[in-house]
Amino acid sequence: MLRTLIHKTAWEMDRMAKPDVARRLSDKVSMRNYRANRLVCEAADRAMQVHGAIGYSRHKPFEHIYRHHRRYRITEGSEEIQMRRVAQYLFGYRRET
Repeated sequence: MLRTLIHKTAWEMDRMAKPDVARRLSDKVSMRNYRANRLVCEAADRAMQVHGAIGYSRHKPFEHIYRHHRRYRITEGSEEIQMRRVAQYLFGYRRET
């Protein structure tokens, strides 16, 4: 479901001018970004848990995923900022103009 929502949002972005994207789709991008990063981190965390200490070594591919996607939760806009942007839209503090 998330992949389909990401594709739909990307499709909408391709058909708009940049100022319109920022105004009309920023809440959707925030929702997708938040959920996708959480999903990847949860999956990597579960893989690490299943494999134990060997999962944290550089011999397993999900060690890289675990380290980098945890970082993306911060560098792509912290989860608090993503949630705040969605809440602004939902509660009417940030309207389309």
